[in-house]
Amino acid sequence: MREFYHENREKIDRFLFILIVAVVFYLFFTVFFRWLSPFFFGLIIALILGPLVRFLVNKLNFRRWIASLLCLLLFIALFSSLGAWLVNTLVRQISSFMESAPVHAEEISERLHDANVWIQRYTEFLPEGWYIPSIEEMAPALLGIFLSDGMRETGLRTLGSVPDFLINIVLALVSAYFFMSDGKKIYEFCKSSTPKWILRQMRQTRKGLERAMSGYFKAQGILMVMNGVIGVVGLLFLGNQYALLLGLLFAILDFLPILGPAIVLIPWALISIAMGNMHQAIGLLVIYAIMTIARQVLQPKILGDQMGAHPLASLMSIFIGFRIFGILGFIIGPALLMIFIAIRETNSEPQVMEE
Repeated sequence: MREFYHENREKIDRFLFILIVAVVFYLFFTVFFRWLSPFFFGLIIALILGPLVRFLVNKLNFRRWIASLLCLLLFIALFSSLGAWLVNTLVRQISSFMESAPVHAEEISERLHDANVWIQRYTEFLPEGWYIPSIEEMAPALLGIFLSDGMRETGLRTLGSVPDFLINIVLALVSAYFFMSDGKKIYEFCKSSTPKWILRQMRQTRKGLERAMSGYFKAQGILMVMNGVIGVVGLLFLGNQYALLLGLLFAILDFLPILGPAIVLIPWALISIAMGNMHQAIGLLVIYAIMTIARQVLQPKILGDQMGAHPLASLMSIFIGFRIFGILGFIIGPALLMIFIAIRETNSEPQVMEE
């Protein structure tokens, strides 16, 4: 058995490395993510701010902890400003709606009356025994469903999750600071705790993985810019004076598969419908539809070109990742594909890697 292992050591180690990576990804995002998600997002924030931290340290001779703190405060200020602007805009929209509520109530009443007339008109053509309830009869039933125990429990559960959400944000920001300020210490600790054969595999795949990761983030950058431009053009067409700022926000949100631009566009469209501004509501929904279709159609091609994979492989990684991991699979699937590409490149150039 030992002779067989020594003869095929590289192939066996490479296979085990792939298997371990796949299992770790699966367990992390399906089992442990709910407990480790703040630290995962903290690492993402640290990676995003890393180049700016290195610039302050290497070019401007800042101490690393000061550079890390300044970059984190800048990050918090940027997103706090965007959040405050969004909340302020939402409050103004709701206030405007409440002021014009009597007018909207009269419009809704007229539309309900028209709907009742339409229902009664077509009730005459139904077979005997068939009956369509009027709006007045359906309203209490719909209201009862909305106020049912299930809806109340959902609302209470949502309110109860707010403290957890705030705690997770604080933990993510604090962990991001430590990842930036003590990154080398954390790296050395992880390195000393990892088996040597795994480190060897990681060293061999490092160049290919860096190339694939660079391609992945370039692809995401292209997609973010694309959807940002779509947002700006669409909002300019609707006559929105904040089109440029909102386009930037859409580009940033586009990187987050769980949220995305939908977290702004969908509620905004619903508020527009409630205020009777159907032109704006339809325009916002069209913008969101174009963003979604453009990303889904072009993402496999752009990812494939930037990462050195066939577009079909990129499409399969996205689909399989979604099936296994859910929404996060849109990130995890391509990430696993990056690792497989790096390992394939290592396998195709064994002599170069061994040297």
